Amino acid sequence: MDEPPAVVSRCHDLSELSLDRHNGPTFVISFDGSDQEIEARQAYPSVRVGYIQIAGVLVRVDEFLNARVDGLVDARKVQRAQTRQTIQTVLPGSQVTRPKMSGVESWRVELFETFKRQAIADFGTPYSLVDALLRLHGDPGQPEASVRTTLGKCPECGQPNQEVGSEPTQCSGCHGALYPTDLLRTHEEYADEGPNADILTRTMNVAERLLSLAYIDNFARYAPMALSSGMFITDGPLAFHGPTAPLKRRMVEYWGRLCRWLQEQGHGVPLLVGIEKTGTFVDHAAAISEHIPAGSVMTLDNTYISEKIRRRASAGIYGKDEFYGRRFFYKTTTEQMLVLTVPRIPSGQPYESGPVDANPCEMLESYPTLRATLEALDRFQTRLYPNAVIPLALAHSAASLPLGTGRDVLTLLAQRGLHLDRNSIGFGRTPSY
Repeated sequence: MDEPPAVVSRCHDLSELSLDRHNGPTFVISFDGSDQEIEARQAYPSVRVGYIQIAGVLVRVDEFLNARVDGLVDARKVQRAQTRQTIQTVLPGSQVTRPKMSGVESWRVELFETFKRQAIADFGTPYSLVDALLRLHGDPGQPEASVRTTLGKCPECGQPNQEVGSEPTQCSGCHGALYPTDLLRTHEEYADEGPNADILTRTMNVAERLLSLAYIDNFARYAPMALSSGMFITDGPLAFHGPTAPLKRRMVEYWGRLCRWLQEQGHGVPLLVGIEKTGTFVDHAAAISEHIPAGSVMTLDNTYISEKIRRRASAGIYGKDEFYGRRFFYKTTTEQMLVLTVPRIPSGQPYESGPVDANPCEMLESYPTLRATLEALDRFQTRLYPNAVIPLALAHSAASLPLGTGRDVLTLLAQRGLHLDRNSIGFGRTPSY
């Protein structure tokens, strides 16, 4: 177990942190997702498809917290205080192809069409996940119809510096189709044979974060004052992993532009936080919980992460390539342990090199929304499962996929979504055996 001094010296009572606002959030939107790769046809187990379900749940804070009547919770008030939106989609796995296309080509075009089709319409004009992806390369809240950016290289021929926009474009080298979702680079890990669970999970995580960004960007455009009183919670850390990691830099830049733009307009910055339910950091937080006072936040500098959590000499700065928020441990007033990430304000990398004991990215002053975020999470605690908060628990419930016999239902939905009938393996393609 870690020596208590290493823990205690990094703990700070919540009252020691600066407070950037006097009121908590008036609404919270939380996001969670589930994914499952299944056999599309039992007779051919190598034919696989992926199913993704993502939920966003809006909670009107005052209505939700005042749902108690005569000592009991009024379920009707609880229901009226929340609004749910669910995204469901099917993506091709191994041995599932479109006519005259390879497996990876089929994955690329289906991923694009999925991100183009899935959109929110809460603000009037539909705003798709493709719009959110491209907005990372543009300015927050601006009304331009589309943004164009540069793709590192063509997935087919490797021709560098290809331009992509909201609709498919053409490679200048091989003249093949290029899609804005090629920016995710998930096709680089696609397997023609075997499971594609990893890229399915990466796609789900990216979609969660882009859905969150879609709401943030639309609030910035249509209701910036309301945005400043909002809180956005995502399941898992504020990070992009694997081939999607380059989006981290784009998200940091977008967040900085958004914060500066809101401040220029005289508005506050919304609360943005990612909460982890499992993983190495969650396990470590549980192990040292007894040394952290209730109502205290613990900072995690690079030295502590290297020596106490990863337990190996650091080859570099942990998290600098993936995280657009910084991790903290927080022990709530009811002694639950939360592992969370929050972004720097108004801008800056949450993990970067700097002088020991004076690295700006490790200083609490760089996270002025941290106290308001933790105070809000304290109000939303629930005993539904360990270290849970109500908005994320609601999103988790809405996003959960069925287990057991539910797999048969998912198989039928996948077959219908990808037009797989009893006599075909691919998109209209009849197998020969």
